[in-house]
Amino acid sequence: MMLLEKKKKRISNEKWKELVEEYKKSNVSKYEFFKQKNVPRSTFYKWHRILVENKRNTVKNKFIPIRVKECEEERSEEIKSEMIIESKKGIRIGF
Repeated sequence: MMLLEKKKKRISNEKWKELVEEYKKSNVSKYEFFKQKNVPRSTFYKWHRILVENKRNTVKNKFIPIRVKECEEERSEEIKSEMIIESKKGIRIGF
């Protein structure tokens, strides 16, 4: 099945996502895939890059879980509470 007819048609974002996934699952070369689907190579590469970057950004923006150590119920007034947050890059913030 040809995706695009000889006339240029606009392909939706969802369709590009489907195409990129279909290519990943296929066992054909990129050249063959473009030829079979009648998809411009440069446009496919552009959408592939956009979708990969969006996926990376989505993963980066997720919250990560934190673990809180259990503390004793009874504490002396002299004991000072402290919290330190350290990033993967080594940045430390203390409270």
